[in-house]
Amino acid sequence: PLPTSVSASASASNDISKKLDSEKVKNELAQVQKQKRQQQKHHKQQSSSKKGKKTKHIKPPPKMMRYCTQAMIQWDMIKEGDRLLLGLSGGKDSLTLLHCLLEFQRKLPIKFEFEVCTIDPMTPSFDPSPLIPYIASLGLKYHYIRDNIVERANVSGKNGQVVTSLCSFCARMKRGNLYATARKNNCNKLVLAQHLDDCAESFFMSLMHNGCIRSK
Repeated sequence: PLPTSVSASASASNDISKKLDSEKVKNELAQVQKQKRQQQKHHKQQSSSKKGKKTKHIKPPPKMMRYCTQAMIQWDMIKEGDRLLLGLSGGKDSLTLLHCLLEFQRKLPIKFEFEVCTIDPMTPSFDPSPLIPYIASLGLKYHYIRDNIVERANVSGKNGQVVTSLCSFCARMKRGNLYATARKNNCNKLVLAQHLDDCAESFFMSLMHNGCIRSK
């Protein structure tokens, strides 16, 4: 028979080995459970995207809504049964107006509908295509129109030359596309957003170039 000290040492080694094996099994089980949770989370995300879950619109600040409401009432901008077409460039002014209209739809006693339209001038310096999934997530009807405006500007000036003002040419072409889309979809009002700098510019352009004041 082995001495008592040797037997005790062998027994302790067996206990340690068993504990290590047990911890290894526990770690492996924890890893499997972690992977399973990650797979379930990924599956839920895919299911949500497939269902087309709507994005909750951003609620504009009360001060902004108050100004928009005052302007709408003063100029009688929206009436019962109106069908609006919002020109959306993706800038802060048009995106703000988008969410103001959504808030109006939720709160106003009058009923109106609105659709959204973006004109893509097909230039590398401006890509509004990220708006497509965003507007879809809001559940709105979206018209995304690609028009090679910049290329046409190179030959639409005097004697087939480049236009003298690309910004003015682009604005006219975009406005024409918006009018055509509004008529095609039975929208009786075109809605455009301007911040204060835009309003000041529009005022002086109307005054100096057209001899009349058309900015409100």
